[in-house]
Amino acid sequence: MTMWSTLTVSASFFAAAVGAHLLVCRATGEGKFMLKGLLTGLFFFLGAAAWEYRAGAADIVSLYLIFTLWLTYLMFFINLLNSVTLKMLSRLAEEPSGALTEAAFQDIFNEETGIRLRLADMRANGFIKEGDPLALTGKAALLLKVVLVIRKIFSIDVVG
Repeated sequence: MTMWSTLTVSASFFAAAVGAHLLVCRATGEGKFMLKGLLTGLFFFLGAAAWEYRAGAADIVSLYLIFTLWLTYLMFFINLLNSVTLKMLSRLAEEPSGALTEAAFQDIFNEETGIRLRLADMRANGFIKEGDPLALTGKAALLLKVVLVIRKIFSIDVVG
């Protein structure tokens, strides 16, 4: 295969896998996200291998690209599921007043999660306003909206 055809095959199978994963997640609801992702990826990876073998153009590079793209995609969504920072930002967004004192926030998220370091990182990245009480910036509110839309599209339950 030429480099262009390798990229085209990889991108096509990856895009089809993402579309199928979206449909599987929407049809089956929340839960077992990782299992659904792994099975969908395996199905499309094996499908790509079979298609290439049948076409007489088996290309290890395109299979590697499909595999790597799929694992990267899954890692992205696993981070959406488990991000402590996103959980903290969501908690601030859920607060009716839009703000919490740092002491109240620390009662919710204990020191073991590294709250002081995360708060410093969130301030440095412009996600929360300086001072006390803690409040979201416009940048953080936009990030949360985008993440929540992605979670909703893929039926990822907001936990934490």
